[in-house]
Amino acid sequence: MRAFHEKRIYNSGLPVQISKVRSMNFLAHWHHDLEFVYVTEGSLQVGINSETRTLKAGEFAFCGSGDIHYYDSGKTESEILLVVFNPRLIGSPAGWPEERGTRSPFIPYRGSGTPSSLERETLGELAEVFERIEKEGEGRREQSETVMIGLLHMLCGLALRCASPAEAEPRRSMRSVSHLKTMQELLEYLEQHCALPLTLQDGANRARMSVFHFSRFFKNVTGMNYNTYLNELRVRRAEELIVGTDNRLLDIALDCGFGNVRTFNRVFRQLRGCTPSELR
Repeated sequence: MRAFHEKRIYNSGLPVQISKVRSMNFLAHWHHDLEFVYVTEGSLQVGINSETRTLKAGEFAFCGSGDIHYYDSGKTESEILLVVFNPRLIGSPAGWPEERGTRSPFIPYRGSGTPSSLERETLGELAEVFERIEKEGEGRREQSETVMIGLLHMLCGLALRCASPAEAEPRRSMRSVSHLKTMQELLEYLEQHCALPLTLQDGANRARMSVFHFSRFFKNVTGMNYNTYLNELRVRRAEELIVGTDNRLLDIALDCGFGNVRTFNRVFRQLRGCTPSELR
């Protein structure tokens, strides 16, 4: 799965994927499809655009079309139920939500304090809908597709019930939309060119920001600093080559953007807890 613009391919039938995942870690990425996450056990750090929250069991988040998001379980254990689907199933082929008036993609809205009565009620209803979706996705029951589409409508409606109160200000100003578009393009560029010696200044130049503001903005959106993100991309590419080819480790290091084997070994151990040779 690519780290920037994920173009999801579904196996067959309805364009819906239902997954139960433990201790999920995933680099910042974005896609047109909608993504809903419900934490069933433990806690998980979730970043959506420039907002970051540690979700606990019983809490919820959603990613609309184009939202940049990442998951970081860190050293904690967690289990989440993930529902991803094409927005055309709810009548929004151009993307959802159509109105960018949501104040936050997280329920409850505030990371600390007691959830409101509406949030408590909605979280209970969301838990029931997720359970129904999971069961409906397990087998081929009569009218399963019709029921599933209805449940997805309900999922979106309940999310917006809490996320779009009448008094909320628009979640995205024109400036923030422009910045997220810039970040989408930058993540795609980094994925395709991570083997090049790309500096922080190079990233700031592409984003048309000062190094100071770019550094802060990049970490807010992706959950990690620029160099760590680049090294993660390089190590992921190296892992594929180590497992899938007989290439020398020196050649793999150079092909993936590391200047020498010593740096390759150090970064690989730092991110994976072992050396490249131990993986092979």
